[in-house]
Amino acid sequence: MFRSPQNYRTFLTVVLTYTLDLVGFSIAFPVIAPLLLNAHSGFFAPDTALAAKTTVIGLIFAIFGVAQFIGSPIAGALADHYGRYKVFLWSIALSIVGYALMAVSIYAENLTWLFIGRIVTGLCSGNFALAQSATADLTDDQHRSRAFGILLGVGGLGFVAGPWAGGILANPNWLHGSGAFIFAAIASLINLIVIYFFYVETWQRKKEHAHITIFHTFKDIRLVFQHKTLRKILNAYLLFSVGWAFFLIFSPTFLVQKFSMNSHEIGNVYAYMSVVWFFGSMYLNQQLSAKCSLRTLFLIGTVIATVGVALFVFPNTLWPYWYIIPIALIGGALSWVNIGALLSLRASKDMQGRAMGAGGSMWSIGQIISPLAAGPLAGWNMYSPLLIGSVIILLSFLYFLLSYKDTQRS
Repeated sequence: MFRSPQNYRTFLTVVLTYTLDLVGFSIAFPVIAPLLLNAHSGFFAPDTALAAKTTVIGLIFAIFGVAQFIGSPIAGALADHYGRYKVFLWSIALSIVGYALMAVSIYAENLTWLFIGRIVTGLCSGNFALAQSATADLTDDQHRSRAFGILLGVGGLGFVAGPWAGGILANPNWLHGSGAFIFAAIASLINLIVIYFFYVETWQRKKEHAHITIFHTFKDIRLVFQHKTLRKILNAYLLFSVGWAFFLIFSPTFLVQKFSMNSHEIGNVYAYMSVVWFFGSMYLNQQLSAKCSLRTLFLIGTVIATVGVALFVFPNTLWPYWYIIPIALIGGALSWVNIGALLSLRASKDMQGRAMGAGGSMWSIGQIISPLAAGPLAGWNMYSPLLIGSVIILLSFLYFLLSYKDTQRS
């Protein structure tokens, strides 16, 4: 699958980096909703309305998406000009600062510092696109889908460690619940050390200097969208990202509202979700990719995810979720792995960073639109974010089915 043993070692470093980064990314999901919806929390006045609290939760997640939208394409463009190594180092180092700020905010029960921490970590989340770009550098077209499956599948272990550890360490009796983000800062520090000592540059830097600005970022996104095939893929990516973010970000709020679950319990649910994600992207995708095109796998995934997310609203007891969660998560895993692999496969070599950065921006837009809408909606009706998410995922299926006809296998 790789051209040399050195490439194999570098890929293992990228996989570990991606996994540790996902630990920090996913650790917030089981923590923020129970913390802010707790009646005894000092973040809000005792008489604050539920709709106001869920709206603030939406804003906390949305501000991360805004920062990611700005930071991800910049990271991709910088990586295409200067190589992946330096951008990895700077983004991981700043993420340590961001998680430290979030830990301080939880300890002091200060919403301002929580928002600042989310902004910093969002700006640094271009690592996701960088890891995918580095994987594309290391593989040829024939093996790229398999490598992406391994990257995203093993990365799913970060989703196991992050929510599970976050749920335990968010115990309000220990450092006011700030332990989850202290853990995230430590994971990022390990990430930084691994990259510094073991990563071998995968991209030959260009000699000319780049002047990267926010406006240049939008120019890069426009450049990618000018490619007709990439535009169709990115449009489907955007629809899926919006729908999936409705589910992924606000399912903890739903579980708190409906079943009064605490951080530890939600962490266990997310750990289970992550195991299913690992199975879907690492094993099931590998089995199906030898038989189906990437287009077909994305379409299959969106149909399954639509059904799984819709089913989430029906049970009145917890036990059915152990059967519903695999439906939603397997669908989501198949969709995300294959739309990312297809985007990379159809992008030219010199546009890998920009294309994957644009894909990261589509995910970021999903994390902006969905929380902003879902926050007030969850305060009005706890089922509405899940139902809307299911409908939007279905729209991504219909759009891609009708607009994108490529049936080639990678």
